[in-house]
Amino acid sequence: MILEYKNSTGNVLSLTDNQYFFLINVDGQTSANADISSVVIGGIDGDTANNVQAQPRSISLDLKIKSGVDVELAKREILKVVKLKKNGELIWTQNGKTVRISGIVESVDMPRWENGVMMQITMHCEQPFWEDIDYIVQEISEALSLHYFTDNPNDMLYFPEEGIPFGELDLVRTKSFFNDGDVAVGVEIEIIAYGTVTNPIIYAADGKYFGVGYGTGNKQVVMHQGDYIIVTTHKGAKTVKLNGVSVIDKVKPNSTWLQLEAGENSFSINSDEDFANVVFNMIYKQRYI
Repeated sequence: MILEYKNSTGNVLSLTDNQYFFLINVDGQTSANADISSVVIGGIDGDTANNVQAQPRSISLDLKIKSGVDVELAKREILKVVKLKKNGELIWTQNGKTVRISGIVESVDMPRWENGVMMQITMHCEQPFWEDIDYIVQEISEALSLHYFTDNPNDMLYFPEEGIPFGELDLVRTKSFFNDGDVAVGVEIEIIAYGTVTNPIIYAADGKYFGVGYGTGNKQVVMHQGDYIIVTTHKGAKTVKLNGVSVIDKVKPNSTWLQLEAGENSFSINSDEDFANVVFNMIYKQRYI
């Protein structure tokens, strides 16, 4: 296992391979809690949950200064990177997978008058889940290759004078996505027009949808070749932009800010006009306990 701390300016402190200290314990690295609000209804056993919310996570790092190392020097080297009240992130690599979690340095504690000097750093993580370092990008309309090589003479490609296509777009507008994380996550939906597209909309398998533009007149959205829409459904950062300009006032009524649920998901795309001219990309990071 490799664990590192990276501050907001990009400086990195190795926690598992450091010349000044040993990392002897981490509390909160693999634990999460939810706050459940409920109501009691007369005459019915138990209660009814009406709100479930994951709580912020605290992660505490216990560092033991190595024997023979100057304690004050070790402290200064650590505090060059770890700053009280400042944002940073822990980066955890294990079994070939790397994840991160962001937080604020909540406390730094360093008892001085004892054998084997210890130092404890605590981070408050508002978003309580580890997440992938890199984004996953999946396209709903995909390019299919029609070009191949073969050793079978009866299966050779022949090139007539008028030529043959080397690929084509898969126009099956329903695709499956598997969220291998532990919780639902927001996504960035990138809508790209290859031609004229009117009021693009994306549907989830449960019937929920998110549409940009509806009807006619000033609520209609017409995209032309090269236009793009970015829909961001992350909690606390929801936006809809057409070529970089907000069009949140043109979101189709009863739209849902779609989330990628844990497990298998299915999405379809459509529009009022020539839906073959539009491609959707789903961009997201999986999250883990």
